[in-house]
Amino acid sequence: HVLIAPYTKIEETFPIQALHGALAHGLDIDAYDHHVFPCPVPRTSIASFALAMASAPWIAIARGALGTMTTGHVEQVVCRMTLGCAWVASHASLRRSISDVFGATTSAFTGILALCEFHLLFYASRPLMNVFAMVLTMTGVGAWARATATRDSRLTFRAVRLVTVAAFLLRCDVLLLLGGMGLHMLATGLISVPRAVWVGGTCAALTIAASVLVDSWFYRYWVWPEFSGFYFSAVLNKSIEWGTSPWHWYLTVALPKSLMCAYPLAMASVFVERRARPLMFVGLFYAALISILEHKELRFIFPVLPLFNVSAATVLARIWNGRSKPGAGRKFVTLAAFGMLCASAALVCVFTAASAVNYPGGVAFSRLHHDRTIAPVPGVVHIDVPAKMTGVSLFGEAPPGSGWTYAKKEELPIEAFESMDVDY
Repeated sequence: HVLIAPYTKIEETFPIQALHGALAHGLDIDAYDHHVFPCPVPRTSIASFALAMASAPWIAIARGALGTMTTGHVEQVVCRMTLGCAWVASHASLRRSISDVFGATTSAFTGILALCEFHLLFYASRPLMNVFAMVLTMTGVGAWARATATRDSRLTFRAVRLVTVAAFLLRCDVLLLLGGMGLHMLATGLISVPRAVWVGGTCAALTIAASVLVDSWFYRYWVWPEFSGFYFSAVLNKSIEWGTSPWHWYLTVALPKSLMCAYPLAMASVFVERRARPLMFVGLFYAALISILEHKELRFIFPVLPLFNVSAATVLARIWNGRSKPGAGRKFVTLAAFGMLCASAALVCVFTAASAVNYPGGVAFSRLHHDRTIAPVPGVVHIDVPAKMTGVSLFGEAPPGSGWTYAKKEELPIEAFESMDVDY
């Protein structure tokens, strides 16, 4: 996915530009792009700094191997691969927990379902706060599942801490996941109210303090980014400026589109696998509450996709384990289930091919710098909003001293270009 669709979209703008700033400018915050082109809602810089530090050794290796061929585009690919590896490691941690609780077959089908879904792996390497949060929440969900089976308080506390950090640092909507898990923990006696307040409250306070200190230094004014995001979207409801969807959109469009064959299987798990019911409760609890917001995006339900996948995997495991038993009905169910898997895998191939041509701005920007039939000599390039929205980022720009310069003034009338000294 990284190599087929290496560019980024508008929703990834702040993390990818902050990531470039961390690699190119280090602690020289005044040189970062967000001072000139601020986001409508501030986001934490900690995630981008962490990814930059994790990617730096691999970028150094790439520079040593490729020399002058190590362009900004290569660095962007390395950073995305690093994030993708972190996502895969977190998913592997979840699967190990599922193996302990539900068995190796369910764990295997959890992985197979992820491979048969387009959106999970397509976004796994994309620098979105939703994806950064998933790296923490998948491990947290795994710890919660094991705690439910073993009654181990250490696993319970680990789950609470991981999901709390994700909620208060990266994505405030993860609070809904924390709420669903917390209700289950309290109802089953995994944790008491005083202990939950102490563990969750202490972790939240430390997370908020770290975010306020680092991000206030980064933005040059006092800010807790996730509270700003919550206030903007949930209190002021200004996110509707980017469009609205019906209340049932997550249940009738987003989840079926994301999960494909796993969606009906997950729903069936409520009736055939008692141990999957807590997962489904939390997943549906999250989907129901986040549906209250009028502005809806598919990435907003990322935290609960693994829960639905595990639930669906329990059904597939039952079908697989009973495949050799006699009965025409059982054989039909087996063939139908695995036919659905094959159909989902085929759709993944179609969606992946379509995604490769969905970044015209990034492709045009790359060709401008490398195709001499388009741009015989370096010059001044004007970058408009549609180009920024479809793949242009700082990683695609040529280094200083190359002869290329960039004009990024937005909302210019056509007549203004006649008086501008722009070559491309």
